[in-house]
Amino acid sequence: MPERDVGAAPPSKEPAPAKYRRPADDLVRRAARRVVRGGKASFPSQAAFLGAVVDAVRNEDPLAALGGFRLRRLVVGLPGVRLSVRYAERPGREPATECPVCGSELAPIRNQTLTGGTVVLGQRCVRCDYWCHVHRRVPVRYSFSGSRAGNRSKRRPG
Repeated sequence: MPERDVGAAPPSKEPAPAKYRRPADDLVRRAARRVVRGGKASFPSQAAFLGAVVDAVRNEDPLAALGGFRLRRLVVGLPGVRLSVRYAERPGREPATECPVCGSELAPIRNQTLTGGTVVLGQRCVRCDYWCHVHRRVPVRYSFSGSRAGNRSKRRPG
């Protein structure tokens, strides 16, 4: 076994080149609008839409990587892109603390009683159209399409 030279400097470790890069929010939004431009394209699943958007983003940034949750969060409320969600009810589950679609906070849905008090009936998202009552609604299918109409009105909590 060869002896080590005590005075020699240790070999320098150069950092490995990045394998992916997180694209800017604005770049992802532009790519999503381009993919569904004019209401002609429709995607029956999040995976199909994600693949198309990633391909569009990689035209500008070849190392771009994007996940489904981040894509949904950026597309909710984006003019020109319509997000439709199909839900399944799951009884007996604890109430959600944040929106399962976009990750925003949930506001209580209140109703006034005959005696003047208020009762909380469920929860709704302050950013998207998600809501739930007694049984928790869980998203099971996301579909994306173009929309010629602008941004839908946002609900206010309360």
